[in-house]
Parts: sequence; C-alpha cells; structure tokens
Amino acid sequence: MLYPGQKRTIGTRYARASIAFTCIAFAMYGDRSLAQSVEVATSGTPFQLVESDGESGSRLAWWSDEVSSPLLDRPNWVTFDLQTLLADALAHSPRIQGVSKRTSIALEKIVQQDAAFDPNVLLETRAGRTNDPVGNSLTTGGPPRLNEESFTARAGITQAGRRGTELDLSQELGLLDSNSLFFQPNNQGNARLNLSLTQPLLGRGGQVYNERLLMQARIDSRTSWQAMRGEVEQQLADVVSAYWMLYELRCHLVQAKGLFEQARAIESILTARRHFDCGEIELAKARGRVAKRSDRVLQLMADIQKQQVRLARAVGAEELVAGGAQLEMIPRAVTDFPTLEIDLAQAVIQGFENRAEVRAAALAMESAALSIQVTRTELMPELVAVMNGYLAGLNGDSAAFRSFGDQFSTGGPGFSAGLRYELPYARRAARSRHREANHRYRQRSEELREAIQLTHAEIAIALVNLNTAIAQQETKRNVLITATQEETILTARWEMMAGDGGNVGTVLESLLDSQQRRADAESDWSSTKSQYLTTLVELQRAMGTLLRYEQIDVVQQTCDNVIEFVHNSNAPFADAPPQPSLDTEPPVINASLGMSIGDMIDEQESQR
Repeated sequence: MLYPGQKRTIGTRYARASIAFTCIAFAMYGDRSLAQSVEVATSGTPFQLVESDGESGSRLAWWSDEVSSPLLDRPNWVTFDLQTLLADALAHSPRIQGVSKRTSIALEKIVQQDAAFDPNVLLETRAGRTNDPVGNSLTTGGPPRLNEESFTARAGITQAGRRGTELDLSQELGLLDSNSLFFQPNNQGNARLNLSLTQPLLGRGGQVYNERLLMQARIDSRTSWQAMRGEVEQQLADVVSAYWMLYELRCHLVQAKGLFEQARAIESILTARRHFDCGEIELAKARGRVAKRSDRVLQLMADIQKQQVRLARAVGAEELVAGGAQLEMIPRAVTDFPTLEIDLAQAVIQGFENRAEVRAAALAMESAALSIQVTRTELMPELVAVMNGYLAGLNGDSAAFRSFGDQFSTGGPGFSAGLRYELPYARRAARSRHREANHRYRQRSEELREAIQLTHAEIAIALVNLNTAIAQQETKRNVLITATQEETILTARWEMMAGDGGNVGTVLESLLDSQQRRADAESDWSSTKSQYLTTLVELQRAMGTLLRYEQIDVVQQTCDNVIEFVHNSNAPFADAPPQPSLDTEPPVINASLGMSIGDMIDEQESQR
C-alpha cells in the first residue's frame, strides 16, 4: 500500500506486476503463459505474432476446418459441394421446372403449326329417304308424293400446300331410287371422282406468307428457349450466391465464437485478480465485451438459419425444405480459388454473342421483320385460281361398282376453271397493319439496343467487382496480418502492465478493441473470398456463359420435347471465357449428376 509522499519506481512496478501476474496465471493454468492459456481457451484463435513475409493463407484462415463441421444444435446435418447443390436445383427447383415446361409448350406449337400442312383423310356415309308432296305433275309424272331413297359413301383426301395450294380429291359411290315415272334407269348406282384445286396467285402464293404461323412458332420457341436459359442462369446464380453467403456466415460464426471465447478468457483472468490488482471498471469492460460478443454469436446463428431457408427455397429440394429446424446445411470448405484474367472487350463480345436477353431481343426483331413481310404481301390484291374436274358413271340395278369402272372408260371428264379477284376499297386496314409492323420493328430495334447496352454495363460492373475482389484478397490479408500483429503486441503489453492500476484499464480497452479489429479483418478477408466466387459467377451470368462454365448442357428430347439439364463431367474446366455457340438445340448427352442431397440425407439416416 502506498502512503502519501511515497513513490513507486519503475523497477518496483515491474517486479510487483510480474510476480502478481505469474502467481495468478500459475494458479489458473499451471506453468503455461497467459498467451498460451488464452490461445487454448479460444480453440485455436491465433495470438502469436504473425510475420507478413512467408505467412501461409491456411495459417491465417484458422477457421476453415471448423466451418466444415456442425455448428448448430441440430439433430441432422448434411454436407455438400456446389456441384451437388446445382444438380439438385436443376432437378427440383420449381422455377427451373416451370420455365422448362414453358419452353416445351412453345416447342409443341411448332409441331401444331407444321401439322397444318399434313394431309387429311375423309370418310363419309349418308343414307336418306324423302317423302314430299308434289306441286308439279312433271316431278313424278302422276304420283301425288315424291318418294326417294338414297345411300352415299364418300372417301377423299384434302391437303393444304406450303404455297397456299388447297387440294381436294374425293371418290363418291351412291345408290338412288325414286317413284318418279321419269326416273331412268331404276335403282341407279352412280360413281363420281372429283378433283378441286385452289391456288393463290401474286404474293399470297409464296411460301413465306403461307408458312408465317409456322415461322412465328419457330421464332417464339427460340425466344422461349433463350428466356429459359436466362432464367435458369439467374436461378443458378441465386443458388451460388446463397451457397457462398451461407459459407460466409458460417465463417463469421466461427470467428465470432473465437472472439467470444477470448473475451471470456480475459473475464476469467480479471475475475481471479479481482481482489488483488483488478478494478471493477476493468471487469465491467470485459463483461460488457462478453455480452456484446455473445449477442453477435446469437445474431449470426439466426442469420445462418435464415440463410438456410433461403438456400433451401432456391434449390427447391423437398428434403431441404422439409428439413426445417431439424437439418443443418454444411457447405464444403473452399480449397481452390481460380484466378481469371478477362479482358473487357473480349468479355463484352462474348456477352453479345451468348447473352440470352440479347438473343431474345434479336429474335423479337426477326419476328417484327416477318410481320413487315406479311403485311407488305397483304397490301397486294388477292387473286386466286380455282379449278375443278371430275369423272362420273351411272348404271341401273344398283350397280355402283360397275359405275365406278365406267367413269374411267365411258364418256370423258368434266372441268371448270376461273379466277377470283378481291381488293378492299382504299386498303386502309392493310396499310394500317403495315405501318404498325414498321413501328413494331423500330420498337424491337430500340429494345435490342437497350439489351446490348444493359449487357455491356452489367459485364463492365461485374468485371470491376471481380478485379476488385481479386485485389482485395491481398489487401484484406495484409489488414488481417497487421491487426493480428497489433493484437499480439497489445496482449504482451497487457501482461507486462498487470498491477499498474493507473494504465491497465486503458491498455485493456486497447486490447479489446484490437481483438475486435482483428475479428473484423478476419470477417472482411473471408467475405472477400466468397464475394470473389460470387462475382465470378455473376460475370459468367452477365456474359451468358454460366451454364457452360458450370459444365451444364440443356437437352431437348426429340420425341416429346421434354427439356432436361445434364452435367457434362467430361468437359474440360473453362479457365477463360468460352467461345460462343449459336446452337439453339444442344445435342443429347447422357451423364450422371451424382448423389443428390436427398440421397445423402437418406443415407445418413440409414446409417443411424
């Protein structure tokens, strides 16, 4: 105890502090030093001085192994990598399944429009009997009522040609009998072979005009295909972002737990020294940090649970959605961070050639151009050639089949031909439709220009974010190294100044702040890694090459137009932006997607 006028020398202060601190540390932890004791209490949190030269990333990222272990109090857990998650999303996501069915519907429209040119077979029979009063004696020659009995069988084929031709070929056989005295011969059997041909002339007889609905269906199907690609890539990008966000939050949770254990270790030391050289203010500060860091851990655990819900919804697998509060999702630790050097000009070119929105806008212009061509044709007059020819035979005694042979050998053919001309007065409706088509073409042109500008902007922004994330990996690492060095120095200083009641509170406050700064630097460094992988996927999505970057092929089944997504595991990993492919219907590739998350959960439960 100091009395008035008594001064404590530096040597005395240092001796008293060393003896007091050594006794307390020995009583609590044996012959280990304080730094070693705190390091043990924090379950691996680094307290040693970190050299900036030659320091490995794995030594700084001490939390990597623990991130891949269960962190939440859940009865079930499942660990998976990104490829497995993407495979489950492709197989189970309602959004992906919905857009694929929409594309299948558009593909079926092609078949329906093309089937309009298929031949139609007609079979028809008709029997009848008439019993009508006669108002003219010349009708029956005497009987007051006309009685006729008839039976007709007709078979034929009709077909619409791709140049507007309408063909109708039919053969008719019939039986007819009447009580008329003028009816000769009795019990007639007749046959008639009829051929009718209608051919539009001028512009309406062209193949483009007559196949306009088929061409429009093909354009619509290609537009739907590109829209499907864009939505699937966006959904996969959302899954990837949710995956890395979950991994990032788990890293933050492990870091926050380590920071919390550090505060608890300091609180334990201060509590043991409470009646020796530790004041209430220092203990209150330590307890305040413990409470604050504990609250941070709880908040991160809640964030992880919410992120699991978002990830399960993005994937759409029933096993993940039904897991709820009983399942913990554990992303596998990242071991490789591919570094790509992408030129902006080349990336923009790739985006213009592959981006689904740009292709869809170009197809919309193609549809508008088709409308211009069709409406230009409709400005012309409608001129149609109509021709009809027939062969006929007639015999008595109901000899219809004999009449069938006679129609080719007896007599000759009958025929007729003519032209039909039609032109609306002033053609106002046709002119208006043509102007509308031109306005729509200009509108689609501006939409294409907007899509090109949007693609350029998104690629440029994504590339800036990617380059920034690459550069920040080194800067954030340096910040972490510096913060760790500062914390280590302040820890040693606090150890040496134990017992100096005048400055211990300030040094303790500085130590606690340095721990927080080091934890923030760890959080920023781990966030930068996940942000780099997220921005890399976002760049691929902006370029329209995400499916090929993830080695996913879109397959159309030719028999029923079902759309499937398969993983081409034999394809080499693209370390540069892939070359564009203008194929709208990729080839069929049979490949296995591996074990799904649902299979993993079932296998885990069976092992239990």
